[in-house]
Amino acid sequence: MLVTERLPEGNPVKKSSAVYKDAYEKANGAGSLSTFGGHAWDAEQMLQRAIPEALKKGQPGTEAFRDGLRAALENLKGLPVSHGIMNTTANDHNGFDDRARVMVQIVDGKWKLLND
Repeated sequence: MLVTERLPEGNPVKKSSAVYKDAYEKANGAGSLSTFGGHAWDAEQMLQRAIPEALKKGQPGTEAFRDGLRAALENLKGLPVSHGIMNTTANDHNGFDDRARVMVQIVDGKWKLLND
């Protein structure tokens, strides 16, 4: 997310990351981007995908809904978020694959891709 504009056009994270970055900076000013807000936005994206699945199992507040929500969150596949592509399982709640990894460095106080 911190190097969104420097990612190659074909990078599958670039679009989702840019959506978050643009919305955040529109609300908070240019250069205000923080990874912490991105994590919250990512969680919202996960819930937006999982809640409709959970509602098929039961109403909010019920054990069926909670079980359905957990199952949906543990089975997200190919969800683009600000930090990567989310693919979760019951054993992997982090969910990021290698596409979320980039090497960065700070040059003159700004994040840069390594070899950029």
